[in-house]
Formats: sequence, structure tokens, C-alpha cells
Amino acid sequence: MKNQSQQIPSHAHFSASGNVTSLYQLVNKLQMSLLPQATGKNSFIINNVDKAVSVDAEENALSFVIGSLLSNAVIGSSNCCIRIETASAGNQLQIRIRNNSALAYSGYTHVPGNFVDAARQLGANIGLEKEGTQAITLILSLLKHPA
Repeated sequence: MKNQSQQIPSHAHFSASGNVTSLYQLVNKLQMSLLPQATGKNSFIINNVDKAVSVDAEENALSFVIGSLLSNAVIGSSNCCIRIETASAGNQLQIRIRNNSALAYSGYTHVPGNFVDAARQLGANIGLEKEGTQAITLILSLLKHPA
């Protein structure tokens, strides 16, 4: 399936309540915390999040949800690249975590209820996109709010 999303402009900002979090910095912290597990599986994580994108959401909840998605990608990896990026699709900001490992499905067999609840509290949807025979993309979609 081809990705129909568009790149987010460098001046992008998605706001609602005033709890603005730099998405790039948040992902960078998560990436560093998961580095030992990823390297243990001979995998690596690339942060391709636009540095200008900020998200208006409670940082701990956002960190928990994105961290859970990223952790699942690491669990289902072996000798691969895990890429996290942002894209704009209609009225949504998508946070996309792509895993090109043959083991990708194994990490997504169980999604804890507290993870789903936290995503719902953010007003987010979680999707899964299969590309070819191995690549899996986890998608966290947040509604854009006027700045």
C-alpha cells in the first residue's frame, strides 16, 4: 500500500490546550532509552520527526503511548531499521513507526489495555499498515487543532 500522506511543513504546530511538547525531542529521549534493547537485537532506530513539529498533549501520556509503540517495534525487530516519522493526512498528524523486520508481527500480538486507554485520552487512533511481505508501520493519528 502506498503512503498517501504529505510531509508536514517546517512551521507546523498542532495545539489544543497549551501543553506543547516538541515531538522530535520526545522521540529522541525515547530512542535513547530503547537503544540497548534495539542494539541487542542488531537493530537501530532513526528519528525522522520534523524538528519543528510540536504537539499539544500531556507529555507523560504522549511519551507512554509513543514509547509503547516504539517498544513494540523493537520487540518485533531483528537486524533491521526502525524509523519514526511524522506525516500529515487530512486533518490528522500521523506519527509513523516503520519496522522492516521479518519478525515484525510478533511484537504486535498483545496491546495492553492501559496503553489503549492512554491513547484514547489523547484523542488518538492507532493503526497498522502492512507493506509488502515484511514491513509493518504502526500509526498514531492525532487530530490537528487550530494554532
